[in-house]
Amino acid sequence: MLISIAAITFSGSVSAKPLDLSKVSDDANWLMHVDFDSARNSTIGSFIMDKINDNDEAADRMEEMKEAFGVDMEGFANLTMFGNGEREKGIAIMVGGMDVEKLVGFAQLNENLTTTQKGKHEIYSVGEGRRSMAFTTMKGNVIVGGPDEDYVSQGIRLAKGKGNGRAPIGLLNELRRIIPNPGMIGYVDVEKAAAFHDLDERGQEFVEKANSAGMIVGEVDGEIRMAAILKTNDEETARQLEEMANGLMAMAALSKESNRHLGKVLESHSVKRAGNAIILQVGLSIDAIKEGIEKEMDKNI
Repeated sequence: MLISIAAITFSGSVSAKPLDLSKVSDDANWLMHVDFDSARNSTIGSFIMDKINDNDEAADRMEEMKEAFGVDMEGFANLTMFGNGEREKGIAIMVGGMDVEKLVGFAQLNENLTTTQKGKHEIYSVGEGRRSMAFTTMKGNVIVGGPDEDYVSQGIRLAKGKGNGRAPIGLLNELRRIIPNPGMIGYVDVEKAAAFHDLDERGQEFVEKANSAGMIVGEVDGEIRMAAILKTNDEETARQLEEMANGLMAMAALSKESNRHLGKVLESHSVKRAGNAIILQVGLSIDAIKEGIEKEMDKNI
């Protein structure tokens, strides 16, 4: 079932809703956006949901989970997470998929839970220091989470479109030109995010050479495609990484001959360099993935 959920998450379809940077904080140095709606409507997502709905036992389990815990697998819309790079500090905004009243009810079973009123919203918190977490619920079946009430308060403003949103990120547009309607897209400003961490010598060397990176996954041209773009601070570093990436892809191509499963799944791959940017793409067979999912679901349902 976990494989099925992952496949739904990363497929993407033509109905994808793009990441809204106005709901991402202006100091975000990393972010990830998952569009569950579009993933469910993709070829693989539709296949999985049809398999579940055609199986009475699986459909009953999903309904029981919905009734008992308020988790609606078909109700998740999207999830956006972001932060400045500081360890265990960030904000998550999730739309759909949870019965917020049941979520609050379960949280209130914890005797250490504290409640703080922020305007019209109650923020629920538990734990202290690095083990702390907090969340609130909003209209439209929205849940905002963070490490403490200050982060959640910021998330509330952003979810309402009233916070200081993130400036446009050119790398995200470059990724969308490869996969226009992704199920998942992510980005990191390597140098700025790394500033919050004590790195060893090797890590510091990498940060000095890397500028930013992004990854995107979705369905395009009849395959599940994963693409990554890494931008370096100079072309010589980019050339070295291009050679390394080509070596890895060549090894994967050779492995297809001896690994039957890899041979069926890996459909295409490419490495390109444009100045100081490395673009890697891997295409996976939808038919092979569907076959694997069907076997897993038949074993576990």
